[in-house]
Amino acid sequence: MTIEDAAFLRTLYIQEQGTVLRIENERFRVTEGEDENERDIVNIPSIKVGQIVIFGACMVTPAAMRFCLMHRIPIVLLSSRGKYFSRLESTDDVNIELECLQFDRSTDARFQVQCSRNFVQGKIHNASVLLKRRSEERNSLRLLDAIRQLQHLEGAVEQADSPDTVRGFEGRAAAVYFGVLGELLDREGFSFSKRTRRPPTDPVNAMLSFGYSLLFNNIFSMVRIHRLHPYVGFLHADKPTHPALVSDLIEEFRTVIDGMVLGLVNRHVIGPDEFSIVRRSNGQIRGCYLSDHARKVFLREFENLMHRRTTHTSTGYHISYRRCLDLQVQEFALFLKGEKEYIPFRRR
Repeated sequence: MTIEDAAFLRTLYIQEQGTVLRIENERFRVTEGEDENERDIVNIPSIKVGQIVIFGACMVTPAAMRFCLMHRIPIVLLSSRGKYFSRLESTDDVNIELECLQFDRSTDARFQVQCSRNFVQGKIHNASVLLKRRSEERNSLRLLDAIRQLQHLEGAVEQADSPDTVRGFEGRAAAVYFGVLGELLDREGFSFSKRTRRPPTDPVNAMLSFGYSLLFNNIFSMVRIHRLHPYVGFLHADKPTHPALVSDLIEEFRTVIDGMVLGLVNRHVIGPDEFSIVRRSNGQIRGCYLSDHARKVFLREFENLMHRRTTHTSTGYHISYRRCLDLQVQEFALFLKGEKEYIPFRRR
């Protein structure tokens, strides 16, 4: 595989409800209807698919399931609104030696602090870069003050002597960053005052949550490809069913999604009327969700983003974002083994 080749993680998204995923002659077919009314929605060579993401009710034939397991093509199951349920993937490619090292390192206080600093410094740096880029044509004292605060916090993280202290700086930085993010929105009908999740309560938060979920899934797959244990982390506490390492590695890349969401709003790609707010019987918001059309547009833009080129900080390679994600996971594996220092991804 060349440094430019990210085809291993090309994603097949299936959103149409009631469809069937089949494998025939090493081609994936997504069909709807029965017998003589059956028609293909997708018909693609399996070699072009690195993972499959299914939204809602789609049947997977036993043959397709077996093919995916044999060829290590993960199937990710989401609700029709994008809530994560589970993954179906092969578990026969495990590096016990590397996983044992990862477990040992996770109890090494010095190593844990070093990892936490790297992840959070990268995250804060990229937050300040996004605000700088987007605020150049705005005369906003709040934005300038937020940028100064983030730069100060990025430097302060270097002196942190425990993961808890690092997490404290991360929390303060997030409050500063999300406190001014709404000033970068230029379209009526969209506003943002704070980050809300589980559930998101407004269109901007709904897009952020959906984008983070897609990014999270990509990094999860790369963690598995590089045979790391996704549930043993260093910045985020280990919890049952929580892929803590994936949560660690996503931090440096969250602002990539933030910038994409700002673009979707400000370029009028997705409108405020393409969301539905679900309420409980007492009137409390149960969640805000993208429409089927908005979700398709978002997925298209996300894939375009993953193919967009950027500069990988450690190697200097000018590559796609998806390949950049992969290289960063690979760099962490080398760091874990003591073969090189870990340099967080920093946007320019």
